[in-house]
Amino acid sequence: MKRKFSSFFKSLVIELDKDLYGPDNHLVEWHRTPSTQETDGFQVKRPGDVSVRCTLLLMLDYQPPQFKLDPRLARLLGIHTQTRAVIIQALWQYIKTNKLQDCHDKEYISGDKYFQQIFDCPRLKFSEIPQRLTNLLLPPDPIVINHIIRYKGDGGDVGHRPLYPVCSQRPLPTHR
Repeated sequence: MKRKFSSFFKSLVIELDKDLYGPDNHLVEWHRTPSTQETDGFQVKRPGDVSVRCTLLLMLDYQPPQFKLDPRLARLLGIHTQTRAVIIQALWQYIKTNKLQDCHDKEYISGDKYFQQIFDCPRLKFSEIPQRLTNLLLPPDPIVINHIIRYKGDGGDVGHRPLYPVCSQRPLPTHR
């Protein structure tokens, strides 16, 4: 069965030009909930008769969940965004490669200077790493699309203000 367009996202935020729509009316947001009915597109309409700048922020719904690493940890492991399991595996590989496992008590990791800077301790149990990682894992960056919605027309009929389509029903290519 083909997945619906909305099933690829946790949330979608459209930021319209704040100067044009004001500070209280420039955001359009959609967030997945447990009762969300999947759809093949989103349609947002706003009144206006001038071109408008907008930014689309698409937060992907990674399955399994992925995390952006704290910059220090990302440099250490050479990965930017990944699943928790892959991050722990990469950290274990770093520990083995750099011989950080305590040779007398294999349950403990004796950190090198980089490990100590990131985890803020000279020594810790391997079983503590998943808990300590929690503060170092952030939500992944959204897909950001900057766009200008061009107004084409003569201003419309008297008393009628044209509407802008902000997001079409054409699915974006996704990489999984």
